[in-house]
Amino acid sequence: MMTKYRNYKEPYNVDLKRLSIYSTLNQDVGKNILSVGDEVDVTIKYIDDDGRGVGFYKDYKILVPKGFMDERVRVKIVKVLDNALLGVIVHRYSNDIK
Repeated sequence: MMTKYRNYKEPYNVDLKRLSIYSTLNQDVGKNILSVGDEVDVTIKYIDDDGRGVGFYKDYKILVPKGFMDERVRVKIVKVLDNALLGVIVHRYSNDIK
């Protein structure tokens, strides 16, 4: 007789996410995931031991071959590595102020 005082007839088909106190914690999960083919703007912060530029986008470390220090570039992600993403330069932004 549990359903006598409830608005639903089938207790096993209840939307538990709506009733959970944790429903708002994981709202943004999956929205900031980068994958192959995505393009992002990064600033090259330093050069690693292999001569690649290293930039950061949110929580991602992006390795950029042929990137220079303090250069702002648009990068296309081409490969997902174990601890970073590998990207190629699509566009170099001019640092000259005219």
